[in-house]
Amino acid sequence: MNKENIKSAALFLLVVTSAVLTIMVWSYQPEFSEIDTDIERTSNIGPGEPVAFNSIMRAYQLVWVDDTDIQGTIEEEAVVGIREYIDGTEITDINVYNSISRLTPSIDEDNGEEFLIVDYASDMPTKSLFKVLDFTYEGDYPDYSYNRIIVDLVDEHVTFYLINEDLDRVAVATTNLESSYLKSLLSAHDHLFEEYSGVITNQQTSNNKTAIYGPTEPEDMPVESFLYNVFSADAVNNMLFLNDSFETEVSEETYVYEGDTNIATYNSETYAYSYNNLRESLTGNSNPHQTIQNSFHFLNSHIGLDQTHILFDYFPDENNSVFRSSMNGYFVFSDTIPTTMSVKYGQNAVYEYNRPLIRVTARVPGGEDQTLPPLESVRYEIALNENYDLQDVTKITIGYNMAFSTDQNEINVVQYTPSWYIKYDGEWMRFDEGGLE
Repeated sequence: MNKENIKSAALFLLVVTSAVLTIMVWSYQPEFSEIDTDIERTSNIGPGEPVAFNSIMRAYQLVWVDDTDIQGTIEEEAVVGIREYIDGTEITDINVYNSISRLTPSIDEDNGEEFLIVDYASDMPTKSLFKVLDFTYEGDYPDYSYNRIIVDLVDEHVTFYLINEDLDRVAVATTNLESSYLKSLLSAHDHLFEEYSGVITNQQTSNNKTAIYGPTEPEDMPVESFLYNVFSADAVNNMLFLNDSFETEVSEETYVYEGDTNIATYNSETYAYSYNNLRESLTGNSNPHQTIQNSFHFLNSHIGLDQTHILFDYFPDENNSVFRSSMNGYFVFSDTIPTTMSVKYGQNAVYEYNRPLIRVTARVPGGEDQTLPPLESVRYEIALNENYDLQDVTKITIGYNMAFSTDQNEINVVQYTPSWYIKYDGEWMRFDEGGLE
């Protein structure tokens, strides 16, 4: 009997203890201490979300020349914002000349000049420009590509001078846009401009309309750090291969995906992805404007573009459109990580597609400032370097060098370091201690 009583008492204690513990768990409210963090999410415009065509078709800088006063900006609020106020402008006439001598903006009664320079990274189709600006023209646009626009601000109505990259042709477009109105827009944005200087590198850049322009003495710029993630190569393959089954071969960090009509490769070290459509053949010299639009629509529907991308180059012989990422209006380059997307369009569809599978997600605080040398010092040091010919320099701009963080404590972090970039003999190179890399 005593044993039964002991068992009953023990069972009763277990039941009571269980009930008490259950009540404590239900009523428990954890106390969390606040953690101070300054990590900032990047823009919610990410790959896969539609991007407007005019957002990727933009210049990289404006230069406002008023006699000897030269001001410039890369600020998107000015570079893109001003053009939104001049839509609906009518082109009254446009002609292409095979001589740069036709580049003759007006001078005022005091022999003064005033014009706006709009610089692009490479030659762009004329039709694309005026479509983005939403200008009207009753005739057919000429088959002509431009690299720089000189906007004459002296005459009553604005004239556009579109210069090609070789500086040997110019298209002259007259408009009904009033110069006084455009100058008022520039004045409203003048707080975004800073002192610029012109650089002469050869005979073709020897005047103030064809010179190379950049910030005279750039302000200190921060070294930015970002967390990043990586897209799934399988997810990209599924979008591109569709119903075409494929086999995968792996050799160290390189993956090869091969189907009957598609083939792709992926490097897990550099995050570079490349795709080829075996049903297509490479063609060239198609309608540049239409080809760029086709490439844009393809990327927009294949988690490609975001608001930071800019049409950086176009190669008509391969129907190749190249889009480069940017940050704060500056182009992003890298020695180790792909920073461009390129699409080669075939006869009816995409022939080749190259892109990185890396994407930044959040800014990491704590970057130091970087001091860049004055523009004239950059020109002078290149001129002194016996390994380079200054005459082969065609563009100078500030950009960011993107690289993986070397800090062992930082996982999945990339750094953006500001630097001068030089287009030398057709190739963009980073200026470093008097040399080019």
